[in-house]
Amino acid sequence: MAGAGKKIIIIDDVELNRTILGEAFSKKYEVIEASDGEEGLEKIMANKDDLAAIFLDIIMPEMDGFSVLAELERNQIMRSVPLFIITTETTDYVVEHAYDYGVIDVIQKPFNLLIIERRVANIIELFENRTRLEKMFAQKNNSIDSSKAQEEIKKYRNAIEQISGIIEKVK
Repeated sequence: MAGAGKKIIIIDDVELNRTILGEAFSKKYEVIEASDGEEGLEKIMANKDDLAAIFLDIIMPEMDGFSVLAELERNQIMRSVPLFIITTETTDYVVEHAYDYGVIDVIQKPFNLLIIERRVANIIELFENRTRLEKMFAQKNNSIDSSKAQEEIKKYRNAIEQISGIIEKVK
């Protein structure tokens, strides 16, 4: 089943599309399905810390993919989770609009699973590496800040000791 507790969410109103993608990724990830944008948003927010990727159809009844993208952008989800649009609608407007929201890739239906699996695996790996590097950088910055703070404390202690010494001599 899932690798390292990571999950993939597939949001599409067509069950067959969810099934095809779900089967392609179920060996490596826990697959969560949603049949509309609202349900998909709920599942994304409930699992946001464990997501490896999100697949989102653009053309859906009720809440379409662009409405979902707007909400995800507002919540800064796509900063840490790669999002793939899955659609039959590949006009320049749709593709450009999706990229403007920060979508990583646009996957055309019908699916070519071999290509999709490879592209998705590469992008997930890049996101994981970026996250790991950001954490290492943050830890390094914190340790540098701690070192600098300790140096400053030593300087102040030395200054206080010198002032104390001068005060003792003056007495």
